[in-house]
Amino acid sequence: MEKAFGNKLAIAIFIAPALILFTLVIPLPILHSFYMSLFKWDMLSTMTYVGFENYKELFSDGIFLSSIWHTIEITVLSLIFQVTLGLFLALCIVNITKGRKYFQNAFFIPNILSSAVIGILWFFVYNYDFGLINSILKSIGLDSLQQEWLSQKYVILALSITTCWQWVGYHMILYIAAISGISQDIIEAAIVDGAQGLKMVTKIIIPQIRPVLRVSIVLIITGSLKYFDMAWIMTEGGPDFASETIATYIYRTAFNKLQYGLGSAASTFLFVVSILVTVLINRFAAKREEVY
Repeated sequence: MEKAFGNKLAIAIFIAPALILFTLVIPLPILHSFYMSLFKWDMLSTMTYVGFENYKELFSDGIFLSSIWHTIEITVLSLIFQVTLGLFLALCIVNITKGRKYFQNAFFIPNILSSAVIGILWFFVYNYDFGLINSILKSIGLDSLQQEWLSQKYVILALSITTCWQWVGYHMILYIAAISGISQDIIEAAIVDGAQGLKMVTKIIIPQIRPVLRVSIVLIITGSLKYFDMAWIMTEGGPDFASETIATYIYRTAFNKLQYGLGSAASTFLFVVSILVTVLINRFAAKREEVY
């Protein structure tokens, strides 16, 4: 085995298939998307080179600008809901000796369901006439609190809650694994020093699981930036573009309006933003870990 790893030709032969596959699947489509963003094309007629005109049109489109804001709102709400609730559930479940697997599985099950199933399920939960939320409010005499939960006012919050319901179990499992890996010596030393309750969580547990938190936050942010499935299934970006995200804008522009160049420009923008955000988070988290 040592001889094989010392042979550069053998290493190149082993790596080549994965490298070729990676090149075909990841960089080439990205470069092709950027190339297509320089053209006007409706998928039917001849492509026309327009340079960066698609980017100018993109940033003068009010719907696209509002889609950026909606994506930011969903990202922030997803971070708040999924990190805080996932950590809270992990802290509650990690020390349970009886029934721990039941609770883990119960919270994780939504994660294995199709987004289409979850979208349809929550679409009916939010329904004004026969939805679960309004039915409960009506049954306990709080009719005045009944709302059209997928209206312009509440749709972003409603989508964020639905996404949290789907993914919080996944992040909870990550946090449970990280908390379980903390040395008992550290926990016992902290208890001797008087750290309990909230102080134990903020001063001992969170710093100890910081690398896992960083991974979790990156996953939530990158997932939110490309947020598409739930928004499209439940509202198709509506009402009146109130839940239009960057991803739904890309789909609507490229495949509904057949403005493939403009959609490619939006795709390129989303790719650049995703890379920048990921790099910034990793650098910021790495500096914080060095401090600790």
